Amino acid sequence: MLRDVRMRVVLFAAPVIMLVVFGYAVNTDVKNISFAVYDQDKSVMSRAFIEEFSASGYFQYYASLSSHRQIDTLLDTMQVEVIFQIPSGFEENLKSGGNVSVQLLLDGADASRANVTNAYVNAVTTGYAMELFEQRVALKIINRRDIPSHFKKAITLKERFWFNPELKSRNFFLPAILGLIITMITITLTSMSIVKEREIGTIEQLIVAPIHAFELIAGKTIPFMAVSLIDTVLVACIMILWFNVPFLGSFIFMLMCSLGFILFTSAVGVYISTISKTQQQALLSVFLFFMPAMLFSGFVFPISSMPEIIQWVTLLNPLRYYIRIIRGIFLKGVGLDILWPDLLALFCLGIVLIIFSARRFSKHLE
Repeated sequence: MLRDVRMRVVLFAAPVIMLVVFGYAVNTDVKNISFAVYDQDKSVMSRAFIEEFSASGYFQYYASLSSHRQIDTLLDTMQVEVIFQIPSGFEENLKSGGNVSVQLLLDGADASRANVTNAYVNAVTTGYAMELFEQRVALKIINRRDIPSHFKKAITLKERFWFNPELKSRNFFLPAILGLIITMITITLTSMSIVKEREIGTIEQLIVAPIHAFELIAGKTIPFMAVSLIDTVLVACIMILWFNVPFLGSFIFMLMCSLGFILFTSAVGVYISTISKTQQQALLSVFLFFMPAMLFSGFVFPISSMPEIIQWVTLLNPLRYYIRIIRGIFLKGVGLDILWPDLLALFCLGIVLIIFSARRFSKHLE
């Protein structure tokens, strides 16, 4: 395995490349939202309203529209995500104390991004409206002596986000990517290694050799398990040192949990080798397992948002438990006292699959 230069590249360089690609590409932080304005009022207050969005740091001004026809073109060609249509009489109605309606047009193709963008727009608009309200109140009643002092005070809400103070999506996704990399490498290499022996005709020599089937399985899986554990350390160090993902837990405990998960993924590889006759079949079987495991793991989509029947199915997915364990160790610094239910479920599923795969492999050799 290590004598082949190309194999060394696959074993050690590929996980790093995957991590770097995911680290920079997988980012759900909603920033740089391009917007255009169809300002029919063209007043000082309408310009001040738009400047609130540019100053927020989340929006990027794109263009001012001169006609309603340009709206469809900009949204269809995805040049902008948001368009504000400010009606005439905007400033006049605000000064007179009346209500003003501003039309907001959002590109809803990406529902998640559109919802976050809508929340940002509401926050900026509310802030602007509160500034106008405070100015009016300051002119009328704040300085009056007959107003009780407790009415002059306001409630201030101070947020504090635990575990991910900057709310970076990278800190949420990268620990989970560790589980995906381990899954892909271990299952693929283990399954194809055994199938390759069958494909080139050397499996018969192993069958007649004076070794037990469990010894054959161990010889084929332990090297790749060791490589996967090395990749785990390598990927974790890059996440911590290069991408600045916070690591608050125990590194030794993380390696112990990773070893348990690697045992499970190795068992999956052994099982795939028993149902595949060629390396192409093994590779397709790996993807057949990997895609549902990733989707039902909570890597991207919250399990609580899935249909109830799918939530029950996810209980059979060890990747779900491993991702929860890794995120807990990295971001929360929790240990066995908190993560023991996930760790117990992970090891139980792993042991059952290992025994089942080993027996099926033994029968398949016979």
